[in-house]
Amino acid sequence: MHTLHSGGAMRLEWIEDILAVAEHGSFQAACEKRHVSQPAFSRRIRHIEQALGATLFDRTARPARLSPHVQGQIDRMRELSAGLRDLAAALSDGHGARRRRVVIASQHAIAATATPEIVRRYDDLDIDTRLRTANRDECLAQIMTRRSDIALIHDVADAQKIPGSDFLDIMPIGAETLIPVFADDHIARLNDFYQHGELPVIAYPSDVFLGQVQRRIIFPRLARVGRIRTRLETALTLAALEFARTGLGVAWIPEHLACADVERGRLVNLSATLPAISMNVIAARLSDANAPIVDQVWERIGAPTRPETG
Repeated sequence: MHTLHSGGAMRLEWIEDILAVAEHGSFQAACEKRHVSQPAFSRRIRHIEQALGATLFDRTARPARLSPHVQGQIDRMRELSAGLRDLAAALSDGHGARRRRVVIASQHAIAATATPEIVRRYDDLDIDTRLRTANRDECLAQIMTRRSDIALIHDVADAQKIPGSDFLDIMPIGAETLIPVFADDHIARLNDFYQHGELPVIAYPSDVFLGQVQRRIIFPRLARVGRIRTRLETALTLAALEFARTGLGVAWIPEHLACADVERGRLVNLSATLPAISMNVIAARLSDANAPIVDQVWERIGAPTRPETG
């Protein structure tokens, strides 16, 4: 049986290299995130595999993807990465002084789109931000267990009730649309699938929020299209976006995440023929007493965007 500790001690930079591939869908996207060249990043991954004595990636796939035994450890690696960074931040404060810091748990897609603008709403308060990214359920679990102060998540009117909502303050702070996209240079291939009564899709797992949205709301509206063929399943919107770019299947992506590719002509927005879903971006926190700085941040992120000055 493969393990992630068989050949040597695990290092934080190794964990973050692996997570970069998992979260961005390819070596190419991961090396950009990690600010290294692709050859250098590939060498780093091979070094990690040699040190651990395990093959971490299936390189027969294009793009390369995590081996199943590694995929099963992703949530654990995210927790380790976040915990080690929190420890480093606490130790660096020095002399036991606590800095003014708020911890925000954000869904991956929101972190890549709306979160920078949301954080800017309180940037004059001299409050530092620790940003954790996770799937929707994990973001909610983090505030329920007080590992994070505020969660930023998507919500859809027809979806299930937010878990733990009886104990939460919930505030809409923005809007988003989940749109179907496909690679522009492979559109003839999609039309061929359609002519044969199939729709190739990139699906989200049924145990994550967007997977529930697909199965409860989107897929039932596709009966007229024909058989839904799941070409690939991933829990990560960034990975789904990457595979949509390759023409593997239609992916439903938050519009703010896909808009740059649509504007450049890399992706086609198929909302004219396939269902698009309106979503809210909401903030959530525990209803009981919060630290004063959390109250300050909460008030600011719920306020309209402040105008630019100067």
